[in-house]
Amino acid sequence: MLSLLQKALNETKTAIIILDSKENIIYTNQYAHALLQDNPELKDTISTLSNTCPYSGDLKKGEKIKLNEKTLMPSWMSISKDNKDFTLFCIEDCSHQEELEELNYCYAAILNSINEGVLLADSKGIIRFYNNQLRSFEGLDPDKILGRHITEVYKVNSMNSEHLTVLKTMSPITDRYQKYQTVNNKEVHLVASTYPILKNGKIISTYSISRNMNKVKELLENTRLLQKDYLPISENLVPNTSKNNTRYTLDSIIGNSQKLRVLIEKAKRAAQVLSPILIYGETGTGKELFIQGIHNENSITKNHPFVAINCAAIPESLLESLLFGTVQGAFTGSRNITGLIEQAGRGTLYLDEINSMPLGLQAKLLRVLQENKYRRLGGREELPVECRIVSSTNVDPAECLEKSLIRKDLYYRLSVILLRIPPLRERREDIPLLTDHFIKLFSMKYGKPMITVSKKLESTFSKYDWPGNVRELEHVIESSVTMIEDEASIMPEHLPTDLASILQTHSNAEAVPLSDTLKKAEKEAIINALEENYWNVSKSAAVLGISRQNLQYRMRKHSVTNRHTMNTPTIKGDRHK
Repeated sequence: MLSLLQKALNETKTAIIILDSKENIIYTNQYAHALLQDNPELKDTISTLSNTCPYSGDLKKGEKIKLNEKTLMPSWMSISKDNKDFTLFCIEDCSHQEELEELNYCYAAILNSINEGVLLADSKGIIRFYNNQLRSFEGLDPDKILGRHITEVYKVNSMNSEHLTVLKTMSPITDRYQKYQTVNNKEVHLVASTYPILKNGKIISTYSISRNMNKVKELLENTRLLQKDYLPISENLVPNTSKNNTRYTLDSIIGNSQKLRVLIEKAKRAAQVLSPILIYGETGTGKELFIQGIHNENSITKNHPFVAINCAAIPESLLESLLFGTVQGAFTGSRNITGLIEQAGRGTLYLDEINSMPLGLQAKLLRVLQENKYRRLGGREELPVECRIVSSTNVDPAECLEKSLIRKDLYYRLSVILLRIPPLRERREDIPLLTDHFIKLFSMKYGKPMITVSKKLESTFSKYDWPGNVRELEHVIESSVTMIEDEASIMPEHLPTDLASILQTHSNAEAVPLSDTLKKAEKEAIINALEENYWNVSKSAAVLGISRQNLQYRMRKHSVTNRHTMNTPTIKGDRHK
């Protein structure tokens, strides 16, 4: 029996140490022996603690001890046998527990900062975690509900509670509309997904992620009404073609630069066929203006709806149902809803920021383009795709492919026709025309007399790179017009403060325009990278942090050639020019 007891003591992960009345260690189990070897100073700590222990036989717990990288929790008691006194120490290593506590604190901080409501319940249905966002949805105090059963907090039972249902079935319930009441009689409307947490085949917990239904409804409504706020031309002075949900034609595009005229001609030719179109342009260049113009240029599509959706603004589960529609009974709370593909009819479906569409949904869209058919969610009937699908990205297509933002097979389907809208800095001759247009537009809108831009400011405008493109110019002019009182011209003091200081710097650097300085610096950086990498384009692009295609384009732009071979790099299949 004694040997069996000793074996059990040696198997435990708690250090057991016995001291005699003279503070000599007379017994250690294996774990304690190893601990004392690694931490010899622990013996002095134990001796000190034993002096505080009255010989009463009561267990006494001490405070945590920090030794090297370990955190130890000691407890001890006095024992007597054969008129001899001993002290028994039990020391637990709680380092791992402390790390877990810190990790749990970090997890809680993260979950309390997100926009979704999160609730965690254990295998008995007791609430163990309740984040701040769910509190804002439901108005409950976490301190009063943690540790309570779900049925004590909500007016639910084992039949209609998602958490209790998941506990029984061990299967998730996703994207379910929920209408319920709390114990405070507050009615709550949420869309939630509830999942099981399994360990070794057994369910140990459930958790739910909830979204506020009011916000979801608002998002859907905004999408259906196509309330776009980023078009670079105001709607006041453009054709009103609201019968097909558009406001622009290709004639609405302002500019006489060679690049813009060439692009408009390409757009007119693209409009005559119904092939998919991909338009690439930086933010604010007017991608939707071109796409609406193409829609209205085609004799067939212009008499049918123009339907647009921003792929970056809609959650994946909602985006799929919006595109394809749903059938009643497909999931709890679902009903027959016409998708955007069907709403577009024989018109145009515009997928804005296609690079933000989840890859899983991209695969489904690819199949639709290949088969020219689709199904509503939950439906069995295959419906024909009659609309033209047009998409856009504000990221270079080469970069999208390199970073796997767009599937290659989908990219080739979408970019049968690829159009690149030049940024405003590449068509500076259009800046005066756009400036004059916006001045007339906002002068009329705000009831101001017709004004002009001072000659010096007009020159500075033409030198500025306009990183926000046409949209930035539009907002600057609108801000300036509202600031003018009786003046006849827009002066630097009428500009937004941050832009005024930037333009002033440009104006003062007349000897060396900023654009020339930037071009020179860019060319030097490219040449240095190429020379350091023995004119290996791929390695040089990696050093510069850009794609190989991007580097080749910039080499052509700056006429950079290999000084050793004088071979000018070419861009095979350059579709941006």
